[in-house]
Amino acid sequence: MNDNGKIFSPVHVTSPFWEKYMEIVKEKMLPFQWDILNDKATVKIESERDDVNIPTEKSHVIANFLIAAGKKEGNHYGWLFQDSDLYKWIEAAANTYRVKPDEHLLTLMETCVELIEEAQDADGYLSTFYQIEKPQLKFRRLMESHELYCAGHLIEAAVAYAEATGDLRLIAVSDRFIACIKKAFGPNEGQINGADGHQEIELALVRLYEFTGNKNYLDLSYYFLNVRGQDPDFYHKQLLENEKNGIHEGHMPHIDLAYLQAHKPVIEQLEPRGHAVRMVYMAQAMAGTAYYLNDSALLNAAKKIWESIVSKRMYITGGIGSTVRGEAF
Repeated sequence: MNDNGKIFSPVHVTSPFWEKYMEIVKEKMLPFQWDILNDKATVKIESERDDVNIPTEKSHVIANFLIAAGKKEGNHYGWLFQDSDLYKWIEAAANTYRVKPDEHLLTLMETCVELIEEAQDADGYLSTFYQIEKPQLKFRRLMESHELYCAGHLIEAAVAYAEATGDLRLIAVSDRFIACIKKAFGPNEGQINGADGHQEIELALVRLYEFTGNKNYLDLSYYFLNVRGQDPDFYHKQLLENEKNGIHEGHMPHIDLAYLQAHKPVIEQLEPRGHAVRMVYMAQAMAGTAYYLNDSALLNAAKKIWESIVSKRMYITGGIGSTVRGEAF
């Protein structure tokens, strides 16, 4: 949607090369992934590394949302960030629908939107692991919780879905979650003055700003970028506060701040370090936010990161990062 409130024009792809792969996505990949999300496909899930804590039995994504919505009994299964799989599927389905409209695909997306609406808490909060298993820890273990990471993928799905269909219901869900986040986070007394350990919401908020023209989203992205690394002890302090309040979980973990890109302010991070996905999510948000706010320091840092990656840390395939262990530079 542009500044005049109009849906973007349809996308037309005429390249035979890309048409072939778009057809594979539409006819093969999306249906297969849908079966995975609903635990209907028989697959063996290979762990990326030797770690007994990695979920390998099933997806359980749709089931997690049904449980959070009160439509099914059970426990959460999967990663803390398992919700993002549904959001990514919606984004892919919406982008496919935008190029190749399909009523069955539209019906599946509508089913997802309705389920997400039902799973969302009255205050706007939405993260099925914490809703089902650990409500006392909402926004209380930010070094690992991925709550704002999932919120970012929800926002990206919402924008893609709205662009493809004109339906703003998932934008409304995102807005309610953003309102919840803005109430919880900030520099004021009683608020959490920090950021998620895994960047994503920052770039998603830029995209939502581009879609709506609402500068409040851009300002929130800037806040999460700017607060990162300002207090390197933030995550440790949060865990100590949890312990004081009797909601501490297990032993006190080691927190690798460079891995989280939280060891110093983002404008001082001129070399890519740590988790590769988080790094480039952050750099994309830095570039977008800097562009719209005309922030030269933020833009310069993003450029330095870009130059270092493409000149020294990129494979001929376009892949980045050095090791599967931690997906890290």
